[in-house]
Amino acid sequence: PQRIEIKTEIIAVGFADLRPDPGKELVLVSNSGVFSLSTAREGYAGNIRQLFEWDLIATIPDLEQVQFFEGIEDINRDGKVDFLLPGDGQYGFFVGEGNEQYQHLSEFSTINENQRTAQRNSQQGELSASISINADDGVIVELSARTPSPFNGFIEFWEEQAVEERRTLLSSDRWMPTAVLTQINLDELPDVIYLNADDNGQSQLNIHYQNQDSGFSSTPDWIGSIDARGNLLLVDMNNDGLTDLLRLSGEGNEWDARFYLNQQGVFPVEQPTQVMRFSGYDVRLDFINENTSKQPVLNVSYYTIPVVDAIRNASINRIHLLFGSNQAEPGQLFHRRPDSRLEESFSAANVRGLSEQMSLSYDIDGNGSRDALYITENGTLAAKKIDNQLRIADDAFWEYVSPRTVFEFEVLELNNDRKPDVLLRHSTSTTILVTSP
Repeated sequence: PQRIEIKTEIIAVGFADLRPDPGKELVLVSNSGVFSLSTAREGYAGNIRQLFEWDLIATIPDLEQVQFFEGIEDINRDGKVDFLLPGDGQYGFFVGEGNEQYQHLSEFSTINENQRTAQRNSQQGELSASISINADDGVIVELSARTPSPFNGFIEFWEEQAVEERRTLLSSDRWMPTAVLTQINLDELPDVIYLNADDNGQSQLNIHYQNQDSGFSSTPDWIGSIDARGNLLLVDMNNDGLTDLLRLSGEGNEWDARFYLNQQGVFPVEQPTQVMRFSGYDVRLDFINENTSKQPVLNVSYYTIPVVDAIRNASINRIHLLFGSNQAEPGQLFHRRPDSRLEESFSAANVRGLSEQMSLSYDIDGNGSRDALYITENGTLAAKKIDNQLRIADDAFWEYVSPRTVFEFEVLELNNDRKPDVLLRHSTSTTILVTSP
């Protein structure tokens, strides 16, 4: 392996193909600009080149670790690497012109300057809960409540010897909502979407559509008020290539999922496309394709705690629901009732099966149909078939027995053969499974 010294001024690093030389270059992001460094040459002298100047929102590097910058892509789809970077109060859009030359095309702010700083930083109280299970204590439910204040940290006390160790990467007065690049309209150019607050302090969704020539406008092209309680997720629900909006809200074991389907580049924030309700803990939604028709399918998983079984056996149930869409009612995205239901029961004896949710997103055997990949109660990795009626088989057709217990898994394409490879994470090691030809 090659070792490259990262100077202390560097806040983040990334990789991009910027020079005619084979391979990718290191992209170094500092508080005042972005630089490139070839990994094929030794040292910085005659090697490092400044791409452009920009005052980054983070001004003080972390002396112990460097952040990895993943936001490097061809944003305007002209075959050259572009940058969208947060600065001191605004985002800057820099487009590549080749030969490591960049043009500062446009900039915009995600902050509503009509609000006072205290209004922008204020938040509602938060209540969180977690569930765990072990052989000694059985089922454990932990609750925590927090009431944030816009004046948190206004007065701070510290020991004298700790002053030199204190490092601030991002102070609250420089914070601004994050801009997300995603496909909103049909022009094949990624657009910008972000959430902030309107003049009345209510949550507001903002969209800047990208223009090939001018980049992003300084003001939003579309805004819409939305209830932002809970979790807001950007996801393509109906497989049309455009980003839709999901809002999951609730508390305890009662949760609502609201689907806002993209309608020609805007969202129907006044009335969701569909609302679904679930009774359980840790509700998770995943959107996949049906095996043959490629119609969108909703995969829902959550936990339930039967009171009697929890007291007697310290048990917990995990529910998997699959909702098809090929016969959905007019105006609805998915069927009102699940097409299939799988219920698993766990106790302290087989708690290892709870370490990772079942995934229905991958074709493990390469037959063109998605399979259900999961961790068994014995700590192994296994897969079950899913038929055309969205029913999950009772028995596994494939199982990998590792000498070490599997706690997490991730499916990736490691060697560009369009076949899934698997990373298995154990307590102190990782196993890589590469699909054979």
